[in-house]
Amino acid sequence: MTEFTRLQRDFFSRDTIIVAKDLIGKFLIRAESDYRMIGKITEVEAYLGPNDKASHSYNFHKSKRTKVMYEKPGTLYVYLVYGMYYCLNVITEQEGIPCAVLIRKLYPIDGIEIMKERRKVKIGKNFKNLMDGPGKLCMAMDITKELFNGVDSCSNKAKLFFSIGEKVNKQDIFTGKRIGIEYAEEDREKLLRFWIET
Repeated sequence: MTEFTRLQRDFFSRDTIIVAKDLIGKFLIRAESDYRMIGKITEVEAYLGPNDKASHSYNFHKSKRTKVMYEKPGTLYVYLVYGMYYCLNVITEQEGIPCAVLIRKLYPIDGIEIMKERRKVKIGKNFKNLMDGPGKLCMAMDITKELFNGVDSCSNKAKLFFSIGEKVNKQDIFTGKRIGIEYAEEDREKLLRFWIET
């Protein structure tokens, strides 16, 4: 089995926007004893914590749900939206500064049949509808709050982690507004979504 270079704490402890852009092309790996799933990160959104009205931790808001955002960089933050879909984020910056990057889309690399089985929907050309949304990728890779919220992805024991993936040219990264944050007032206009075409 191929060995992958796990991303370490110093990767995530940097400026959130830099981390978000640098995550494009990296691999998200779910490694279990009897199977493995790998997706290449193709779209992310940056959430700038205390100074970002779109962030769960705006103005240093801290609750039972958001306390994970104050953990070490590299910690996974998984939450439920609409009462049915999970979203995967990774904490950035220094511990205590609650910023994060939302993983919006993955392109499947390995374990594709398992992903398809878990999605239970028709998959289109170029794997359309498999993992091209935050809820879809969590379903495909069986990422739930119970399993992974608060997990330190930098730990060698973590079964869900990020690794070095495919090199991406910075000029190939598109920039736009984040999706589904109409409540965020002027911050909804910030260009904090980054993606590549697949």
